[in-house]
Amino acid sequence: MKEVIAAAIEFERFGAEYYMRFHDLVNGKEAKSLMKSLASDESEHAAILSRELQVLGGSHKKSSKEEVEKGLAEIFPNDTREGDLGIKDAVSAIKLGMKTEERSIEFYSRNASIAAVGLKGIFLKLESMEREHLRILQENLEQLENSGAWYGYVPILEG
Repeated sequence: MKEVIAAAIEFERFGAEYYMRFHDLVNGKEAKSLMKSLASDESEHAAILSRELQVLGGSHKKSSKEEVEKGLAEIFPNDTREGDLGIKDAVSAIKLGMKTEERSIEFYSRNASIAAVGLKGIFLKLESMEREHLRILQENLEQLENSGAWYGYVPILEG
């Protein structure tokens, strides 16, 4: 399970970087708010997993800035500047974000089925949160494709 959690931390950290890069490249208060919120959520997921890894006696190797930048450069060209993403580019970026959320949902679901009780609960909670991210991205995609405007962010309420 230590290796599973370490991999999940990497997914979440990359997701946070992805959404912050997206945040920097979009125009509009709604789009920026949405991306910042998603990035914050992904960072919190990484923190939850890091604490769990420590409980299990494991440690996580932080990926190098170069590795993260290389991955992000494949998605967002280095010469793209703030506010440069048009609707077509934003739609493509949202679709990629949706695929990432879908992979996260599958990852947490699969590992929840084999994890011990405490970790199972954490994986199920993260799966649920990623499902909410997917829903929000789907709503924004639909809005962008139909009207060319961002739907924005609906806060995720936790009980």
